[in-house]
Amino acid sequence: KMKKKIIITAIIFLMSSSIATAVCLKGHLSIAEEYADSQNVIIGKVIEKKDIPESDNYYDGTNYTIEIQEVIKGNLINTVFIFSENSSGRFPMSIGETYILFIYYELGRYQIDSCGNSGLLSEKQNVVQNVRQLKQNIDGTN
Repeated sequence: KMKKKIIITAIIFLMSSSIATAVCLKGHLSIAEEYADSQNVIIGKVIEKKDIPESDNYYDGTNYTIEIQEVIKGNLINTVFIFSENSSGRFPMSIGETYILFIYYELGRYQIDSCGNSGLLSEKQNVVQNVRQLKQNIDGTN
């Protein structure tokens, strides 16, 4: 009986872990791949968040106002609004925290891939170094 419980527990664990990774349709992109795929890569601080109701193309979610501190790729200036759908692909952020963000534009909204390399600046210094090096290699600037 104990062996059966262990097998059932193992099956449930395997099923739940595969469900959790199922939202990553492109898998986990390398920093270089995500840099190439993103329209914008920035470092910015969350200054506001607002709940957004469901619409034709999206579930409900959160619109984050990001104060841009550094543009690594793209042409955004000052602030950007980033939408995070309330689904398994959400990318939650906290007011007052600073993030490195790989941004894409889809169905009229800027968004972040929760399976990507975006995250808290304090935890992603290696990502920052990599994207600055990619930028320098691509356009020869710092």
